[in-house]
Amino acid sequence: MGKAEAQLRVESRAHPTDRALALYGVGGCSLAERRVVVEGQRVVAIRFGRLALVVGYVDPGACAPSELERCRGDRLWLRREARRHERVLERVCGREAVVPVPLLTVYPGLDALEAIARERYARWSRSLARLAGKSELGIYVFGGPHAVPEIEPPLAREGGRNSRTGPRARPEPTPLETHVRALWDACARSSNAIRRIDGDGVRGYVLGIAVLVGEAESSDLRKELEQLAPAGQSLGLSTYLEGPRLPFSFV
Repeated sequence: MGKAEAQLRVESRAHPTDRALALYGVGGCSLAERRVVVEGQRVVAIRFGRLALVVGYVDPGACAPSELERCRGDRLWLRREARRHERVLERVCGREAVVPVPLLTVYPGLDALEAIARERYARWSRSLARLAGKSELGIYVFGGPHAVPEIEPPLAREGGRNSRTGPRARPEPTPLETHVRALWDACARSSNAIRRIDGDGVRGYVLGIAVLVGEAESSDLRKELEQLAPAGQSLGLSTYLEGPRLPFSFV
């Protein structure tokens, strides 16, 4: 951390002293001073150097480390929190670039938030530049007729690695394996980053892919998926495209 980062301070404003600070994401300074209310919680983007920190004011008791750790075992609760985290960033940032932070990132007060923000300032700035002008698409494939799926929110999923290595097939792949490989290759060609989405326990789940794309790349990928659609239908597959949305899977 350089001298300039060490001197950074959160822009002066009134912060409630009896509330903890939940950090949702980091955007460009153009977001500063945007305010929204999501499910009764006040959220504001506050300036920090050339960045803006999207924070909400939360009950310090309900968000104490021991309480959050206890709640993490409740998948329904975790899924609701992930959906709310996504809504906060979508409401505040719209289509502007943002670096989402991990789910349930809470600091006891302003000093703790400033300390971590100074430490991560350079990293957040680089991530913001990498994600500018890009969004995330999700491609989901199911066997047989299938209702529109309820997929785990990106922020509630277990961590994974981005990869350009697709699903493995046998030396003589089946038609299904060939089609899945073609879908993966199409996504890899049109994306800046690609990641498999775990669907363990979801009925009929065949494949899930998250891709990071720019506007032109998104258009190219949609065209390729349209060309592959008849082959998937002939195999009895249901394929869904989700997005564009903020790049939750790639930070």
